[in-house]
Amino acid sequence: MVLDKLFKNSKGEFVSIIDILFGSSDSNNYIYALAEAHAIDLIAKTIAKCEIQTFENKNNKIEEVKNDLYWSLNIQPNYNENGTRFLYKLVTKLLIEKRALVIINKTPTTNLLYVADDFNANNKILVGKTFTNVKISDDEGNSIILDKLYNIENSIYYSINNNELTTASESFKKNTTKILKAAQKAFERANIPKWRLKFPGNQPTMIDPQTNQPMKYDEYKKKVTEGLLSEEEAIVLLSEMFDLIYLNKDSNKNLTDFSSAVKEIGDTVAQKWNIPLDVFYGSKTEKSTGTNDFITFAVDFYFEFLEDGFNMTLVGKPSFLKGEYVMFNRFSIQHKDIFDNANGIDKLIGDGFSRNEINKFLRLPKIDEAWADEHNLTKNYGKMEGGAENEE
Repeated sequence: MVLDKLFKNSKGEFVSIIDILFGSSDSNNYIYALAEAHAIDLIAKTIAKCEIQTFENKNNKIEEVKNDLYWSLNIQPNYNENGTRFLYKLVTKLLIEKRALVIINKTPTTNLLYVADDFNANNKILVGKTFTNVKISDDEGNSIILDKLYNIENSIYYSINNNELTTASESFKKNTTKILKAAQKAFERANIPKWRLKFPGNQPTMIDPQTNQPMKYDEYKKKVTEGLLSEEEAIVLLSEMFDLIYLNKDSNKNLTDFSSAVKEIGDTVAQKWNIPLDVFYGSKTEKSTGTNDFITFAVDFYFEFLEDGFNMTLVGKPSFLKGEYVMFNRFSIQHKDIFDNANGIDKLIGDGFSRNEINKFLRLPKIDEAWADEHNLTKNYGKMEGGAENEE
């Protein structure tokens, strides 16, 4: 999976998210990495679930159609992926690596679309870029490097690199590492038991009751410590001559400081990706506008960004200027329950929407009846003649 390669270690090697979480890598901050992965996953899944609509010019009338391009973008972009998986891989690749390449391999019957795992791009600025050593792979770990040269005619190149934002993110990640380590050390210092074992001078020799042999002070201290810190029930052997004092019984700390630091990291990562906090943490209430804000500020830019690439290469300039285009269906983002939307449906019917247009919005099958395509305007939205003097 693309999310398995989120960040690089100090050697420039990709680090698995699993390694980050369980500490087997030298990644700076696994909590930041997890928050970042969650943000990227939210955006990518939201985009991947959306239908991509295709529109054609038929007899000088723009109509939505389901053609070969629709099939490629939504159902089967290539022989090994479905449309949802393809879009998810494309978006995560773009958000993680700040650039992504879609290559187009034309066959006699269709165009096959692949998201490149790796590629080399030339450094040309005034002419279109070309791409070589393009690597593609499947979910089983099989990969191939293509010998073909790709250009703007048979590929779609996306780049959103922002050096200032990247620098700020790296700086924040380093600072949070220091904060978390400080909170961790403070917690450990306050909660690791510390004891003081006092004994008077001229203490008679201690005898080990098990071996009946003299015991040194260090040996005795070890026996007492093993009993005090044992996770199982234990009896501590303590002479009346000794005084054992628990030094930090009143200074124990809970995880409040650590939890606050983790929350601050999550809040900052959500802010970086323009994700409302209730959406980021899954705490959205019924009256919350978080979902709409999430679509507007966190996701909509990527819709426009991806659409531009698809229209530029897959539709092409001549067809686009005739009115043909592809577009993400934003209405399919939110779950729509027919009963919860009953009042709204009634208003749409009164405003002139046909039953089949509403069914499309609800992702219900089309009704093959003439009445389902009729438009009835039951609201008094007609133009008034004569102004106020004609009102009764």
